[in-house]
Amino acid sequence: MPSFTPTTATSDVERYRTSAVAQLNDQVRLGHDRKARIVFTRGIVELLRGGETIQQRRTARTIVNQALLLRQIALAPIEPGDDPYGERDFGAITFMGKRLFWKIDAYADDGSFTWGSEAPWDAAVTIRVLTIMRADEY
Repeated sequence: MPSFTPTTATSDVERYRTSAVAQLNDQVRLGHDRKARIVFTRGIVELLRGGETIQQRRTARTIVNQALLLRQIALAPIEPGDDPYGERDFGAITFMGKRLFWKIDAYADDGSFTWGSEAPWDAAVTIRVLTIMRADEY
């Protein structure tokens, strides 16, 4: 019969929690988490507009570019150097010739977005925010 030391049990719990956080973060990137919020910085909004000045065209271009950007983030590999804790909560891509970063943060699901979640591995008590920014806005 295998024996478990407190260290082993703690390691198993930590691996489980990290894996759960990574899976939940993947759901956000794939657009499958209905509770998640997506935040674009001012620089991203300007990039998505593509310099269009006519209101209807600007709106259409923004919508199309937003969909393309979110798809690219969903499909982009996460480099090991960008993911030191294995939670898949940060990445970098090049989009429309600009270097962009994305970051997922986990907040307590209390409606305030004030406090980080005490249990980011538990979707029932956590809400995630995907923030997308230009590298020069970081």
